[in-house]
Amino acid sequence: MKTYVLKDENERELKLLDETIEKIKREKLPSILKIQQAILRSVDDYMYKNGVVRLLPNMISPITDPLCHSVEDCDFTYGGQKFNVTKSMIFHKQLALSNPYLQKIYIVSPNVRLELPERGDVRHLFEFTQVDFEFKDATMDTVFGFMEGLIEQAFCYIKEECKEEFKKLGVGTSHLDVSGPFERHTTQELKAKYGEDFEALASKEATRPFWLINHKREFYDAEDLENKGTYKNYDLIWPMGYVEGLSGGEREYNYDRIITRMREAGMDEQSMKDYIELAKRGEIPKTAGAGFGVERMTRFVCQQDDIDEVTVFSRKPGKGKYIF
Repeated sequence: MKTYVLKDENERELKLLDETIEKIKREKLPSILKIQQAILRSVDDYMYKNGVVRLLPNMISPITDPLCHSVEDCDFTYGGQKFNVTKSMIFHKQLALSNPYLQKIYIVSPNVRLELPERGDVRHLFEFTQVDFEFKDATMDTVFGFMEGLIEQAFCYIKEECKEEFKKLGVGTSHLDVSGPFERHTTQELKAKYGEDFEALASKEATRPFWLINHKREFYDAEDLENKGTYKNYDLIWPMGYVEGLSGGEREYNYDRIITRMREAGMDEQSMKDYIELAKRGEIPKTAGAGFGVERMTRFVCQQDDIDEVTVFSRKPGKGKYIF
């Protein structure tokens, strides 16, 4: 790697250019990308076999996922109307399933979440891709069984198809010998055991993926009305310290519940008026679903220390200036 004494902004940019090219030319990158390609090929095959219909993604929309943590906004005006770059397609998934002839859908969806600089850890990106799926009249258990089957098939396929790639990476495949059902733990249970950093500590101790359930977060994740304060949502936690790889939940779909949850969250109802109107008309079906990060799964499968190692171009928050 070249060494610079940085005298001006031009030399800083030259240094960044060299670092970018070095990242692109890494010897291990083709192996990582082929394994990632095998993941996506297996996912598409699993979806097709299970009757899950693929939708193409929407990258801009008047409404998008509000998220339960702060990100920089990415809105703009087009044709006199305010749009946002989609943080996820949660509302599109719900509305697509109002079609009486669609039961199960998925999207390989680019997401833009302009994370704050302090999110510059080993697992966050401000632009990433997730496999986002939603099923009509489904429950948590439906999603758990489906995802456990997807992981088992995908990992078996990858181990067989990518032997040379794992060899080049110097990575074994014993961490991919997993099958469901996965253990389930509540947020409250693990927080009591490990303290505030419970997710990371539990993940580090785990040798198999597990489900982490019952979080109070986005308004659209359903509350269990028979057990108030309990939520029918979940994360899939990768073991060996790789932490959260999927988030999802059963969805609120009744107008009264959606309004109640929005007001609890202090949301701007006017910005969501069309969604609210559809809920009032009963056009939002009962669904459950989830989204899992392609880069996060790739990082776990390839056993890489940092998520930046499985991307061609850096998209890490707080990294500084980006050349490409």
